[in-house]
Amino acid sequence: MPELRNVVVSAHSPWRLTRSGRTPRVLWCAIAAALALLGLDVAFAVLLDLRSARVATDLVSAAAQFAAAAACFWTARWVRGAERRWRVLVGLTAAGAMLASLSIAPTLLAGDLPHRQGMSPAYAVFLSFYGVALAGLLSLPTDPVDDRGGSPGRRWYGAHRWHAITLLDCLLIAGSLVLLQWGTVLATIVQTGPGLRPFRLALTHQGAGLILATAVVLIASFRRPRAPATLALLGTGLLAYGLTTNVMTYVAAEYGFHLPPWGLIGFALAFLLIFLAAFVPAPAPAPPEGPAPPSPRAMWTYAALPYIVLAAAGLLILGKMATGAHLDRFETYGMITLLVLALLRQMVTLAENTRLLAEIRERERQLHHQAFHDPLTGLANRTLFTRRLQRALTQGTDSDTTHTPAITSGEDTVSVLFLDLDGFKKVNDTFGHAAGDELLQISADRLRAETRAIDTVARLGGDEFGVILDGCGPDDPRRIGERLATAVQAPCLLAGRPYTPRASLGLVTLDSTRTRPATPDILIHQADLAMYTAKRAQTGGLVIYQPDPSTPTTTTNHHPDHPTRSVESSVCGFRDRPAHDPGPVP
Repeated sequence: MPELRNVVVSAHSPWRLTRSGRTPRVLWCAIAAALALLGLDVAFAVLLDLRSARVATDLVSAAAQFAAAAACFWTARWVRGAERRWRVLVGLTAAGAMLASLSIAPTLLAGDLPHRQGMSPAYAVFLSFYGVALAGLLSLPTDPVDDRGGSPGRRWYGAHRWHAITLLDCLLIAGSLVLLQWGTVLATIVQTGPGLRPFRLALTHQGAGLILATAVVLIASFRRPRAPATLALLGTGLLAYGLTTNVMTYVAAEYGFHLPPWGLIGFALAFLLIFLAAFVPAPAPAPPEGPAPPSPRAMWTYAALPYIVLAAAGLLILGKMATGAHLDRFETYGMITLLVLALLRQMVTLAENTRLLAEIRERERQLHHQAFHDPLTGLANRTLFTRRLQRALTQGTDSDTTHTPAITSGEDTVSVLFLDLDGFKKVNDTFGHAAGDELLQISADRLRAETRAIDTVARLGGDEFGVILDGCGPDDPRRIGERLATAVQAPCLLAGRPYTPRASLGLVTLDSTRTRPATPDILIHQADLAMYTAKRAQTGGLVIYQPDPSTPTTTTNHHPDHPTRSVESSVCGFRDRPAHDPGPVP
């Protein structure tokens, strides 16, 4: 019993441990079994007589298909998601192929050829499994070469869009190849051949096999497989299957109901490769890495490949029409079908381009917003603040400004308020930097709530805020500044604890009766001087910058704790500036 238990564990654990990157022992055993079965198939085709070889190679093909189905279903138990999905779908295809092979075995044993009296029901059902195989191939875990990530909804849409485009491309390319072969070689062979019944069945296999082969080429060329070895084995198997069906079409056109023993070797090889693909280690989940951007040549090739093949088939048809040759129904209806598929492909491309254009515009809008706004508070940054102030002073226009008016009469004014939070470093040291960010956001919300839509509120850096006030309206700039001082210094909860912010505010007002500064920096600097005067007083109040030394007026704020004073002159302002003053605001 212990020996039997060890055998069972060794049969399961090698494959379950494959996600670590090691080649499992089961895979080596599968390779040996596949080589033995393929060698047996070749020996039967070469050494036996025609009748016996047909039966033997058909049974070997059925064995290979059974092995592929069993391997896919067995390994699907140990994986999840797309890895399980493609194994189940491909396993169903192999099981359907096995039933089709077994359905023609009695006919071969009787010495007859299959489908002479029509397709058997089991074989007719097998034709539907081509779609199942294509679905399994598209379910193979791959990533686009230009993946940009994004939300789950966007990734879902991108995957389904790729499936639709790939399906249309496969139909276009495979249909064009079949039409090219028909117009150049097959039509002539069929006209002199024994009949159309075997050829129609072979042509159905040819078209379906070419669709699978085309899907393999597109995935291998324009996708990034997460398990390259799996795609190599599975893709090579489906390519072998497509090539075999394509060759068998010529055999059916030339000889009719004829099944050469070597024809089934290709089918056995295809399913033995699928058998091996099921045992390839499933890739371990890896952190997402930014893919290398696709080259323009690869992108152009991916977009133009279906139309290149379609153009070749179209030129063949146009050449026949130009020479007066008669087009048969296959060529006529085939070309019409391809043109309809091309129109659908263009509609999908147009919809995708429209979506990409909308996405680009949205990203441009987001980048534009990020360039002129503070990421923490959402307020305007120093760049946008300076540009809007420049617009107000020069009476110009700016694409980024819609709120700041120009000074056009003596009743219009432009005011700049400069605000600095007192003790902000102590908040960071005491409560932590997260609490400091929270205080900045609270202050920004209060400034935004107490200003008007035509005003501009900005975070100039650190704990400094600036406000551009439009003088138009019932409230003069001084009253607005007093209201902002009261609002910013109202008690709040910071990191879950009560806290009363303190701030120093400086205000400078420019109207049409005064000489206008040359640049916005001068106006910002004057507001900065008034703010530092308020900071020296340590009263948490508003100081109004007054350039006229003969009118050193002092006003009283509505809030008793926030006195409003005036700075007598710009010269006095420079003289009274504290030693730690960092200098003019740029």
